[in-house]
Parts: sequence; structure tokens; C-alpha cells
Amino acid sequence: NPGVMTGPGTNSYLVGDPDTGYIAIDPGPADTDHLERLWRAAGGDIRLIVCTHSHPDHSPGARPLQTMCAQHGGHHPPILGLASLPTARAHSAFTPDREPADGERLVLGQGETTHTLRVLHTPGHAANHLCLVLEEDGLLFSGDHVLNGSTTVIDPPDGNMHDYLLSLDKLSAACEQDRIGFILPAHGHVLGNLWDAPHDARAHIAALKAHRLKREAKILGVMRQFPHASMQEWVEHAYDDVPPRLWPVAMRSLTAHVERIRMHLL
Repeated sequence: NPGVMTGPGTNSYLVGDPDTGYIAIDPGPADTDHLERLWRAAGGDIRLIVCTHSHPDHSPGARPLQTMCAQHGGHHPPILGLASLPTARAHSAFTPDREPADGERLVLGQGETTHTLRVLHTPGHAANHLCLVLEEDGLLFSGDHVLNGSTTVIDPPDGNMHDYLLSLDKLSAACEQDRIGFILPAHGHVLGNLWDAPHDARAHIAALKAHRLKREAKILGVMRQFPHASMQEWVEHAYDDVPPRLWPVAMRSLTAHVERIRMHLL
């Protein structure tokens, strides 16, 4: 599902092995061909389906994948994630089978061979966003919170810039605790490629936060310079380094920054 908002498309991930079965992360849109490839890659043995959030490029494939597993004589994997809130847009409605708690561990296998995903609630891009840490391997599945090749859009009211920045701090702390070297985003390639730099992932998060705060400082300067201007005029000044064709998308993040500035900085 490549596009302006999805880049090369949504990444679906499988965690596990043939002995333990698999957890499918972000099955994506309800695309039959993609879901069949995902099911076959897991050998039909999918034990859990986890959606990082409810946006239409992430969660609609969960139910069809669950049905596919059951129809082919396999498991009936429960769908985990956080339910969409009333602030979500209509196309992002999502009701999981179960909501995992913040910090909950989802474990496949036993004894010497386990795969443990720790759930981190990370609101910001969406109110029901979560990320996952694969503890045994030091990997962070970041959903749309951290991307490769672009910064994620924060679209109020379901998106919240203040929550987003706090969640970045939470992810940075997890990277420190679990010595995470690689971030696996929902769009774009894996971030971090230095095995001898186990905290390389933190550098990506720090750079992302610095970029956001730099943009916010620019927006604040524009607001002070043109206090009576319209939002459209503010976006034209604050995002003058972005092609005008992207200003409608930038308007969403501008709105989120303005809300944070007015509530927390002024």
C-alpha cells in the first residue's frame, strides 16, 4: 500500500519461530494477497495478532487474518491492541479482542527458547498507539511513532504533540534499559546498523525529538511575529522549507504544535 502517507507501504512483522509459533504485528489493510503471504510465512501458525494502533493502514487486516488462520485448521489468534477512542476518525475505528496493559509481556515458547514482547503504551501519533520491545533481541517495533525517512504526522484531536514527545522519552528509556540497537518502524527500513553501538537507537530518537522541538521553536517565533495571522499563514511561514503541496499535511502537525504551545509553553 505505497503512497504519500505510507511511503513504501506498511511493514508487517512476524516474531517467533517454527517451534513456538508466531506473533503477527500490524497486518496492515485488508489486502488478501498480503495477508496470505503473511500467513504462509508463518507456516499458518500465528498465535497472536497485535496492532500498534487503529489507523486504516495498520489494523483492518487483523480480522481477515484471524479468520484465515481459523479456516485453515490452525489457531484462532486473539487480536490485541488498544481500542480506538471517540477522538479517532471514523476510518480508524478498532475494537480488539483484548487490550494489553502497559508493560505487559507477551511470551511465546518456554524454557531456553522464548520470544518476549513487552508492550509500551505510547500515545501521540494516535491516542491508542503502542510500541513493542522484543526483550531477547534488543529490538523495538515502533509502529508509526518512529519512522524511517520522514517524521510522523500528529493529527489532533486523536493525535497529541505533548503526549508524543513524552512517549519519545519513554522509548528512549526503554532503549537504555534493554540495550536496543535497532528500531523496526511500520514504514521504511530498519533504523540502526551498528552492532558495536547498542544505544544507536537512542540517537535516532534524540534526533527526532530535537527536530520536533526545532520546528516548534520556529512555529512559536512565527506566532509571535504574526500574532493575528491565520493558521494557513502560519504554516506557510513555519514550513517554508517544505514543498507547498505538503502544507495540507503539515497543517495537522502545526495544529498539534500550536495546541501544545498554548497549553504548556505560554
